[in-house]
Amino acid sequence: MKKVLILLSTIFMSGCFVCHKTSVNNTEVLETVVTEEVIMEESVPVAEEKVILRHSIQNAANFNFDSKDILADKNKLDEVDADIKANPDAIILIEGHTDNLGSVAYNKQLSLERARAVAQAIAKRGYPNPIRIYGAGKTTPIASNDTEAGRAQNRRVDVVLVRE
Repeated sequence: MKKVLILLSTIFMSGCFVCHKTSVNNTEVLETVVTEEVIMEESVPVAEEKVILRHSIQNAANFNFDSKDILADKNKLDEVDADIKANPDAIILIEGHTDNLGSVAYNKQLSLERARAVAQAIAKRGYPNPIRIYGAGKTTPIASNDTEAGRAQNRRVDVVLVRE
């Protein structure tokens, strides 16, 4: 019985090693884990006196209604590259926003998920800056929520460079 258990454990361990070694998705899982470690969640908005620059990139990271998937071309995030590189000591704060449809709690969570999606896209670029996310929910619209066009503008993220 002992020999069978040793044989089975050897097969199991070598099988896991082989699967781990040859897995196509292994790199993607590792990137996600590493990305999650460098992204920290904030519970309050940043004080305006700490803001260095603010990019409202509604066209670069707009979202469909009730979605956290980035709608626009991620390459438009290149707009913030120069500013991030010019401020190597700045913290990158990603603020997620929603329109006014839905409950406060739901929109708070959705805006946080939107911020996380953009933060992950930015983290993959390899900046040395710390990345933090904040879900503002529906509290800070930039357009009227009375029209679909206005609500679409409010489904956005802001990339904010912040002093420590």
